Amino acid sequence: MISIAPIAPPLLIGEKRVVLRNITWDGYQQLLKIVGDKRSARLTFDRGTLEITKPLEQHEFSRCLIERLIIILAVELGLKIKTMGSTTLDRSDLNRGAEPDNAYYSHFK
Repeated sequence: MISIAPIAPPLLIGEKRVVLRNITWDGYQQLLKIVGDKRSARLTFDRGTLEITKPLEQHEFSRCLIERLIIILAVELGLKIKTMGSTTLDRSDLNRGAEPDNAYYSHFK
């Protein structure tokens, strides 16, 4: 009789994420002040849900690649773009806040 051992599923390597619920806007703002700007984690707040993400190397590679594509596209289309880096975008009136890897905007000719 042949015995076949089950194969363990591969370990998935992904971003480290923590989700906290029932957080107030003031609590989110206090946490932003506590952790400061010099950190690698990104915070996203959406109506009481706070997600803290720590991107991995592949994420950073993709971020740089996307930035290059945006710059090439802007040059080819003759657009002037401005980058705001990883600026924290907060909207207390919407009870939402996010920290994109990079933010861009353009004014058309």
